Amino acid sequence: VIGFPAIVEHHLTVGLGYAITKNVSLNFGYMHAFENKLKSSGTLPDGTTPVELESNLSEDAIDFSFAWRF
Repeated sequence: VIGFPAIVEHHLTVGLGYAITKNVSLNFGYMHAFENKLKSSGTLPDGTTPVELESNLSEDAIDFSFAWRF
């Protein structure tokens, strides 16, 4: 799991859309994923050297689109 820390548990999303005409619209979206931590322990490949790993992840994303219906 440390190699791919997709560990988000809670997020907030919001979006808006505006119809300019019947066929054309603008859209906006925002997403915030709150920080989460993951701790793991194990050994190196030699099997004797202990290792502790920690990963933190938070995300922000913005989406903007222009839509044309035909």
